[in-house]
Order: sequence, then C-alpha cells, then structure tokens
Amino acid sequence: MQKDINLFGLPIIRVKRTGLCEKRYFLGIQYKVKTHPCYTNFVEAFAGNVHGVHNRKIKVMLNNLGEAVVYARTHALWYNPEELVFGNRLQHVDIFRMFAPQIPVFYCGGGALKGAQNFGSNRIEPILADSQLIALNNQGKPFLQSWAEYLHADASSLSYSHAIIPPEVESAALAKAEALGITLDNFVLLSPGARSCDPLPPSFWSNLESSLRGKGYDVLYNSTVFPVPEVYVLASRAKAVVALRSGLCDVLCELPVPQFFVYSHNKFHNDLQPMYSFKHFPWAHSSSIFEYNALKQDIPTISDSIISHL
Repeated sequence: MQKDINLFGLPIIRVKRTGLCEKRYFLGIQYKVKTHPCYTNFVEAFAGNVHGVHNRKIKVMLNNLGEAVVYARTHALWYNPEELVFGNRLQHVDIFRMFAPQIPVFYCGGGALKGAQNFGSNRIEPILADSQLIALNNQGKPFLQSWAEYLHADASSLSYSHAIIPPEVESAALAKAEALGITLDNFVLLSPGARSCDPLPPSFWSNLESSLRGKGYDVLYNSTVFPVPEVYVLASRAKAVVALRSGLCDVLCELPVPQFFVYSHNKFHNDLQPMYSFKHFPWAHSSSIFEYNALKQDIPTISDSIISHL
C-alpha cells in the first residue's frame, strides 16, 4: 500500500507499506524504514534451524526482563521439556543462560503475540501475554504470588539458583570497564533506564554523580556496551548500585552489594512497588536493598538518603 502527500501535485512525503516494513520518503529520498513485527516470520526463520521444531509446542517470552527472571527462577512450575522456548529479546536468552542454563532458549526477534496460535504443525503461545500480565498486576498482589496462582502451583518449596557467569564474560566486562577508565575497586554503578517506569529528572542523576565523585568514587553508567551478564559482573564489584526500578534490578537483586532502587510512575499501574517490591522475592538479598518511591517521596529527599549511605 502506498500513500502520498502532495504539494502542488508533487509528492513531498511518500509512505510505502508492505507486509514486512514501512518505507518513508521525503522529496524522493528515503529517510526512514520501520520493520513491522511479524510473528510468523521470526518463528519460521528459527523453525528451519532448530532440530525437531516440527510438531512441537512453543512458548514465547514477551515481557520485560524482570518477568523473564521470574520465569527462569520458577521454570520448574511451568516448563515442559517437550516444549521449545523462544524469547523476543536477546536479553531473555542471556537471563536463561544465567539462571536456568539447562533450558535452551532461542532468540526469535522482536514481535508481538497476543494469544495462542498455530504455525504449521506447531502450537505457539506466550508464557504470559501482555494482557495477562496487566490482569495479574491489577490484582495488586506480589507478582510471584499472582504468577504461582496463575499456574495453580506452589512456589514456596522451590529452590532458586544463583547466576552462573562464565570466566570469559567476567573478563570481557572488566576489560571494557578498565578501557573506560573505571577504578574497579572504587566505583558506583548507575542505571537510569527502564521500560516499565517513567524516567527520573536528569538532575537527579547529575547531582548524584557530582556527589559521588566528590566522595572519591568513580561513576559508571549502565549502557548497551555491557550485555546483562556483564552488568551483573560489574555490579558484583561495585561499591553500590543506584537504579531506576527495572528488570535489571531483578537480575542484580541477589548480590550482597548495597543497592538503591527507585520506583516511579508506570503507565499501566501507576505504582509498581506493591507488586514488584523485593521484599516479596525470596531470592533477593533484602538486607542490601533500599527501595524508594518517587510517587511518595520527593526527589531531593531520595537523593540525600542515598548519598548518606555511601
């Protein structure tokens, strides 16, 4: 399908859509290509490469990193060895390699899946669709409790693994940090990004950084330079971690390192803390975790409290 926006009969903007992507042109010059999520295509691509994928049930992870950590930790409650598990984010694969390496998880590329569907001889369904996740959280219960109830399972008797980090991953993380000039025995890790929470004011992070440097710490910001397992390595070496509440916090929460997590507004539930507080997760090193809520506390107070602990 093609749509043109004309000025005096000449095409100024042209949008050309196919089943796979959308191409946009300005004055005849292509300036943007947007790939449409196409679930059938990314499963098909992997179906030809994974042995025994035909006549199989496929489970797909669609949710944020925090939920993926819970899925990995509680795989005994839902995983069937006859199933194949796909993640629509590379970080999903990383998380299962860390916390449930016995379960092979394949990357299927970004895409949307609203409910179960058939693809050839395969039955494909999300581990938890976004609509189901929202419905669980609308109950206002701790997420682990809602998840176990959804599965009609008892999570109280589960034993939880700790992250497994290969030596080569640790070496890569430390080498990258050294290349950035970070003093590995005296730094604080800051992680301002999150998909599930609104960002904090930039001044919060800049003031925090200034205060930390004034106390003699190096400051390392989490970035895409470091995959999730490498961030875990660096966090384990840090003097402290300060982060906007995100799925990365779920990855790091088992570490016996001072960790300061700040909750902010979420577009679906406003306040995520009742469902995702670390006091509800048995694998969290709760004595090392300090939680703040920007909906209930002002930003300067939160910043002053964090600084006072360091």
